[in-house]
Amino acid sequence: MKDWIKDKIYRRFNISFSKSGDDIQLYKLLKATVPGTYVDVGCWHPLKYSNTYYFYLRNWRGICIDPNPELAALYRKFRPTDTFVNNAIGRQPGELTYYMLDDANSSMNTLDFSQIQKNRLESHVKKQLPVPLRPLADILTEQLKPGERLDFFDVDVEGLDLEVLQSNDWNRFRPKVVAIETNQSLHDDMNSHVTGYMAAQSYELVGKTVIHGHLGNLFFIDQLLK
Repeated sequence: MKDWIKDKIYRRFNISFSKSGDDIQLYKLLKATVPGTYVDVGCWHPLKYSNTYYFYLRNWRGICIDPNPELAALYRKFRPTDTFVNNAIGRQPGELTYYMLDDANSSMNTLDFSQIQKNRLESHVKKQLPVPLRPLADILTEQLKPGERLDFFDVDVEGLDLEVLQSNDWNRFRPKVVAIETNQSLHDDMNSHVTGYMAAQSYELVGKTVIHGHLGNLFFIDQLLK
């Protein structure tokens, strides 16, 4: 009964599950009255600090991608109508080493060891796993249904964001909004390779949320929809 009441409250009110209200901002940018589909790359936990759980509760369908195999059971339990894909994302098929940290730091799990070094987390690595690497376009080709409306990408892959974006086929798979986590200053974000790449795909940077310090999410909107 407790979970039923909580679920009803979460569906009825604009309760954010993101670190800084990013899910509410996404909802405002989409202006969608009918649920569509989201793609969550580097999805991590199905509930904690999630930019997509708000949409799951409102009957959006999700394709949730993460190299951590331990998340599969959590998605089956808490988000059974979403599709969890246990892959890493990159431009070419292959294999990468995935660095898993202890529970207190697990949101910083990464495929990029330089991120471990940058944050001085070497002593917190509890496991290294080989994970399959696939282009995002290949996964979307398999998982998207004919006529399905693609509303947004949420990308949080600890330093490998550009690789993920470059692995998409932007002629075929164009969400209205793309959210990308970043830990750079706003000045650097506006002049970054990610922003330049998105501009080349006709996506405009329209804002950034603030989580703490320079950490936040960039929001890009598809200019071809105007």
